[in-house]
Amino acid sequence: MSKGFVIAIDGPVAAGKGTISPLLAKNLNGFYLYTGAMYRCLALLCIKRGIDTKDENTVVNILPEFGINVFDNKVFLNGEDVTERIKREDVAMASSDVAVIKKVREEMVSIQQEIANKLMDEGKIVIAEGRDTATRVFPDAKLKIFLTATPEVRAKRRLLQIEERGEKAKFENVLKDVKLRDEQDLDRKIDPLVKNPEEFGYIVLDNSNMSEEETVDFILQKAEVLNDKN
Repeated sequence: MSKGFVIAIDGPVAAGKGTISPLLAKNLNGFYLYTGAMYRCLALLCIKRGIDTKDENTVVNILPEFGINVFDNKVFLNGEDVTERIKREDVAMASSDVAVIKKVREEMVSIQQEIANKLMDEGKIVIAEGRDTATRVFPDAKLKIFLTATPEVRAKRRLLQIEERGEKAKFENVLKDVKLRDEQDLDRKIDPLVKNPEEFGYIVLDNSNMSEEETVDFILQKAEVLNDKN
């Protein structure tokens, strides 16, 4: 049995990473590793406990109480299905706070690498999606995709997601949030969003004018070449 490999999908908020990655996993019979879910689940745990996500010491202290499991495209926090809950905006914003805590990132990266190594030993293709997947978590990933789109297109996608959950929002406010997240992700001291993805071996894919199917097909073509070589 040949050893599996990692496909790392990175990029700014609302670029389509969370939509495209599970589709890739399905097409490749691989495992979708949603790294961002770990930070969102920790942020949700803080919200549930009334913990200030900017209080690093308190956040780190609840790490021993944090348990996450991903099964059949569902995310469980300490046994509770939180798949839909972690998609909400309060969790998204809070996750940006916990994700910049050094101890938190070290813990999460260790978990992610352990999961992927076990799956690769079993011959699986791991589609890892989230911040710094190819720079910090899986620097040796066989395929690195930096998925991006214009802020306006990403804001429209985020607005559609919000509306599909039965919530309401104004495009102007969503666009403002997207740009704010970009600034936070680019400027943070720990594992920021890369400003020069090509230098880290990423294939940059601007899918502003591409459909989901076209985006998936593009990445599949790259992955199939690797699979044949493997």
